[in-house]
Amino acid sequence: MEALTEAEARYLERVVEDCSELLGPGVDVDDVAVLEDFGVVLRLSYHLGGVSWSSEGRGATVTAAHADLRQRLVLDRLRMATVAIYRSAK
Repeated sequence: MEALTEAEARYLERVVEDCSELLGPGVDVDDVAVLEDFGVVLRLSYHLGGVSWSSEGRGATVTAAHADLRQRLVLDRLRMATVAIYRSAK
């Protein structure tokens, strides 16, 4: 992928802030990557305690990929929390 423009970099900062709010307290975002693979893929890596996770959003544009990522984060957050609870009970 080509280098990001300043505006794109600022937008990605906002994506990280938005996703952090959506994921909730205790979840730390580690990285966001932009990939081009038959469209745009936003890959967000994050963790809750010792459980690391990543989610991807896909779309024709970064904005569309962000919207898709937000939807996937809701379900992935529930999955990640379930794994964290299970591991802490061992």
